[in-house]
Amino acid sequence: MNRMIRFMYRYSIKQKMIVAFLTVSLLGVVTIAASAEHYYTRATTQDFYNIARSSSASLNNQIDRYFKQLIRSTSAVIAGPLPSIGGRVNPNLEAGAIQDWLAGKVPLTLSNRLIIEDTLRRYIAINYSEIESLVLLKENGELVSSNGQAAYRPTEPWLKLPFTEKTAVIPTYESYPYKVPIVSLVIPVFSTEDTRMVGRLFVNLSLAELKEIMGKTTIGKTGTFVIISSSDTVVYHPDSSLLGRPISMTPLNDLRLNEPDTLQEAGKLDYLITFTRSDFTQWRIVAVVPLQEMATGLNVATESMLLVLFFLFLFVILVVPILTKLLMQPVIRLKKVMNEVERGNLNVQVECHPGKDELQSLNRSFGQMIRRLNNLIEDVYRYQLREMQLEVRQKDAMIKALQGQINPHFLYNTLDIIRSIAFLEEVPRIEKIAVNLASFFRYTAKLEPLEVTLREEIDHLRKYLEIIDIRFKQNFQNQVYVNEKFMAARLVKLSLQPIVENAVKYAVEPMNGNASILVSAFDEGDDLVVEVADNGPGMTADKLEYIRRSLAQVTEHHTAGQYAERDSLGLANVHGRLVLQYGGRYGVSIDSFPARGTVVSIRFPNKKVKSDNES
Repeated sequence: MNRMIRFMYRYSIKQKMIVAFLTVSLLGVVTIAASAEHYYTRATTQDFYNIARSSSASLNNQIDRYFKQLIRSTSAVIAGPLPSIGGRVNPNLEAGAIQDWLAGKVPLTLSNRLIIEDTLRRYIAINYSEIESLVLLKENGELVSSNGQAAYRPTEPWLKLPFTEKTAVIPTYESYPYKVPIVSLVIPVFSTEDTRMVGRLFVNLSLAELKEIMGKTTIGKTGTFVIISSSDTVVYHPDSSLLGRPISMTPLNDLRLNEPDTLQEAGKLDYLITFTRSDFTQWRIVAVVPLQEMATGLNVATESMLLVLFFLFLFVILVVPILTKLLMQPVIRLKKVMNEVERGNLNVQVECHPGKDELQSLNRSFGQMIRRLNNLIEDVYRYQLREMQLEVRQKDAMIKALQGQINPHFLYNTLDIIRSIAFLEEVPRIEKIAVNLASFFRYTAKLEPLEVTLREEIDHLRKYLEIIDIRFKQNFQNQVYVNEKFMAARLVKLSLQPIVENAVKYAVEPMNGNASILVSAFDEGDDLVVEVADNGPGMTADKLEYIRRSLAQVTEHHTAGQYAERDSLGLANVHGRLVLQYGGRYGVSIDSFPARGTVVSIRFPNKKVKSDNES
């Protein structure tokens, strides 16, 4: 890579710009051509699939309707001629002849055979001239044909079918004895008396109607529709020599005609292939079209791209050098000025002209940079360094300072003396106050660790509440409801007691101790929330809003200084330390209801691992 870069440095910008313009132009045209070919081919292919599927589905519907209509029209033949209105005077000897023979009521005599053959021939003459023959077959093997043929070769496809009530269509095969391609429609015959199956009617059809239906629909100049049976034989193809033959014995074997919506290669051509299947015959009508025929517009687009590429090449060779020279003149002048600055001459003047030209803007900016370069670099580095150092010192000092506000040092020996005197004088309440007060100050006096368990905080809180309980005797009530599973959670030291002390000051004292304080905890996602609730007088909406704004300022500026001075070791102090330790989404929130009480919530992460700040 470095060798290539050094190689490029051997040539001028002008030469590199010409090569770059030419390369980008070539890449652009080639990319556009490739994209156009890809998307055009895909769009053409999809259009073909949609059109071909629609056409083949329409052909399937026409063929199915033709077969079903033919089946319905044979019902009169199967039932046999109706009795004449002459009754006994002039009876119709043909009435019910077919049904009587098939049901076994009468044997197949010569006269009956002639009547049935005549009935079948008249049906063909009146209805469907494309019918090659009609054959009635009993289950015992007796048959009557419209062409008078009394026996057929055992290899006839319709003779091999099992004797079932299912209607079927036999794909193209060679008829006997005429050796013309036909398809056979197999129709079960039921008794008109008890609806049991008594025989089968075989309708042998020439391909005239199929050719007429298929010939009405074309796709492209050389594209074809082919009908393939469920046994993969050719039912219909424009080339009559392929009719009735298995696909494996035809040129179609090179294509996978059972895969719809595919682009396949056969020989030297690509073919688009799709099909739809008939629900009635289970035949597939397959559309086969050469891709080149469907993508004639792509050749025109390719030729246009080559023409554009040729003119673009001429433009780059003839015009780009002139444009490059004009563009490079301001760059050359700026380069000379930069060489002077490199030598240490910061008094050099940069030539620039008014306007929106980017190079002129660069000249003006470079001139301003020269005038302010040294001072600006010094100021930026000095300011950034001072900011970083100040931020680190300020955060560290703020945490220690806020912690220190609630860590005053008291005379533990004096408290021990008071406890001893109270014990000797048998004043248990004073003794208990002295013990709890000593424990209280020992807990608050330790700066480390920064975080403690919730159990330690609650133990410390209980000692404080015992002092308050002694103070107000039996009027004051307090309860701590914290599940044992939360006791190992860690939080900033001295987070609970200041909140409870605030509740004593503003809820219990104004009511002469006739109040209650409730401490509870619950988890919320990955956080733990401890609530301190009282039933004191509450506060006004203005006061509540003021406190919330103050807490928001603490969160925003990460300092509780001003608010803490006015409200001692209260909400702002605890909130400030929690925000500094855990982030802005944690801390203290407050809700109050006039004449009903106040609820203060402390939110912190529900973690049990020691913080890095702990020793």
